[in-house]
Amino acid sequence: MRCPFLREAQVKFCRASAYRKMIVRLAEQPEHERCSSHEYVNCPAAKQHMEDRPSIDHCPFLHESLVQYCTAAAVTKYIPYTESVLSQCGTDSHKYCELYLGLAQPKEFSESVTSNGSKRNAVRQSIDDVKIPANLYYSPNHMWMDIGTDGTCHIGVDAFLTKVLGSVDHITFVTNKGNQRPAVSFTVRGVELQFVFPKSMNITRANTYLRTNPEKIIADPYTVGWLFEATEEKFKTEQEHPEGLLTGDDVYPWMRQELDRMTTLAHHIASQPDMRGAVLMTDGGIFQAGFAQRLTREELLKLYNEFFSPLMLWNVQP
Repeated sequence: MRCPFLREAQVKFCRASAYRKMIVRLAEQPEHERCSSHEYVNCPAAKQHMEDRPSIDHCPFLHESLVQYCTAAAVTKYIPYTESVLSQCGTDSHKYCELYLGLAQPKEFSESVTSNGSKRNAVRQSIDDVKIPANLYYSPNHMWMDIGTDGTCHIGVDAFLTKVLGSVDHITFVTNKGNQRPAVSFTVRGVELQFVFPKSMNITRANTYLRTNPEKIIADPYTVGWLFEATEEKFKTEQEHPEGLLTGDDVYPWMRQELDRMTTLAHHIASQPDMRGAVLMTDGGIFQAGFAQRLTREELLKLYNEFFSPLMLWNVQP
């Protein structure tokens, strides 16, 4: 599926000019145009290269090309068709473009078409303000994967993890490209926490933009906060969901259990005596967003080991 803001055009430009300016070709050429008439012989740029050129009815340096461009961008940039394969506009990857998300405002309640052509319910649920898009696949350590109709996959961390962390100080992409498990390191209050997706994938690119804007992960973990783009050949034809990952009706009860476990941990930590021996009474409730920001280094590492550690993934087949 291609981006609805992607357009095509025929452009022309001068090969003799020091500056290449692409001009959209109109259905009818204006009569006064110099380049497509014999008047090109009076062009200063063409005169410099005319020694070995035969006399023809149009400029030999006039070149036409088919290009693509984005109508959502503030500045129009023409991309030759020879380079369009490098663009995300012609694939399902456009769903993670910030321009597309800002203008198209895709609906939160929709249907997703799987690689085998069947429709999967993609209703976005939430528990205690933790959003759970049901069309995604979730790993036990709270990472998600979206499989596009063309087999392109996007990987990130879920809203449960971002609610617990509250903020991220620094991001390091441990893996950037190649056939390996996507891995990223978040620095939270001076502590490095590594998150590893359980499946080996062919990583094509990482969202390195997040290194300068880590707050995007917390604000939009399922869209502009994605971490990796990858491909996996078997996902194009696989009938069942990838082994070891949760999706659809299995996600809601699992997330409910994880929220309860985190609340229990928060109550346990809050009930420990402080340096003066005082104990904070718990009132039931649930843990607050940014819970990890209130923990000591030891408590943060304990939370990480119980919920997000790669060690949880040993029982998941690659």
